[in-house]
Amino acid sequence: MQEQWEASFFEIVEQYSERLLYCAMGIVKNESLAQDALQEGMINIWKNLHKFKRNSHPFTWCYIIVRNASLNELKKEKKHLSADLDSAYAAQGSSELKWDSEQINAKVQLVLAGLPEKQQLVFELRYYQDMSFKDIAELTGTSVGALKANYHHAKNKMEERLIGLLNLP
Repeated sequence: MQEQWEASFFEIVEQYSERLLYCAMGIVKNESLAQDALQEGMINIWKNLHKFKRNSHPFTWCYIIVRNASLNELKKEKKHLSADLDSAYAAQGSSELKWDSEQINAKVQLVLAGLPEKQQLVFELRYYQDMSFKDIAELTGTSVGALKANYHHAKNKMEERLIGLLNLP
């Protein structure tokens, strides 16, 4: 059994590692953090390979693991960013804080992490990976209609929450 898992793991690494790294980059927007997330994700894939149920596509399973590892990396960075934002806000003394792209990305990832898992997955695959709803449906085993609804809800929730977080009118 161990030999089968090893063969499966090496097949996953060979087939998906580049795509999974791209997914991690889409979340953390930093190559070093993405590499760390991919490495952590691969460790978790290895440790949990025996738990993989063959009722879903292997890439979907691996993607979720690497996405979670990426979000964990982002949370670590968020702690540092949050302290920086608090001090910048206090220094300015106004609600009209200017955001740079890195800060906006951190807020987007924070809001994305707060969405239900299915909405997160659909949003990430559609928005960051530019996959068609048909491709996502094949990958996840979900109907195109359900995916469109999840994407629509995710997009609306993100817009609403980001407006509040970024103090936008």
